[in-house]
Amino acid sequence: MSIAVLDKAFSVLEVLARTGRELSLADLAVEARLPKPTLHRILRSLRDLGYVEQADRRGTYRLSARLSSLREYARDGAVRSKAGPVMAKLQAEFDETVNLGMLEGVFVRYVHVLETSQALRWIVKPGARDHFHTTALGRVIVANLPDEQQQRLVSKATGRRDVRARLRQELSVTKIRGCAIEEEETVAGVACVAISLAWMGEPLAAISVSVPVHRFPAPRRLALIGAMTRLKNGAEKLASG
Repeated sequence: MSIAVLDKAFSVLEVLARTGRELSLADLAVEARLPKPTLHRILRSLRDLGYVEQADRRGTYRLSARLSSLREYARDGAVRSKAGPVMAKLQAEFDETVNLGMLEGVFVRYVHVLETSQALRWIVKPGARDHFHTTALGRVIVANLPDEQQQRLVSKATGRRDVRARLRQELSVTKIRGCAIEEEETVAGVACVAISLAWMGEPLAAISVSVPVHRFPAPRRLALIGAMTRLKNGAEKLASG
């Protein structure tokens, strides 16, 4: 037996694919034959998952590149192919573990890992998930999302007002700094630095470098942050140029 909400969600995606153009909420409601409140909830979920894009808060809707990559290349493979050279460069320069993660709801799923050659290490297996707000990967992704989407994810992540306030402050600092830093919040003895891959056209993905805290003194921390932000900034300049 089919699940009604899935039927409705796929009908919305099919309408956007069939028309091949951006549609307003009103146009989509007519084409998909759905009430506007129901349609709005479905579109919000599809946007949070990265399958639908919106021009602005009140703008038109369109299918995202993420949906295309599922069909053409397989999602994980497409993102891994884009991120691979950057991950390899960081792993070679610092010989620490480099992770690729993607936001899925309020979780970050680990897609690919390049392991350090050093004996003391922390390795997470591809497919594992963590709550976004406890990880550098998740925080840097959410920090660079549109405000409305960001606030919705923060509200879903925790019901405590004080925790939400601290998380919003951390996301603000992360966006200004250009990277997220997390120390022993996910795993004792491990620190992580992460950058968003929005500059690669992958706003729901990020890469992080995981380092045992005893190998993370201030000079090495600054060197790692500098290397990661230079990679991102350099690529952004090339894209804009």
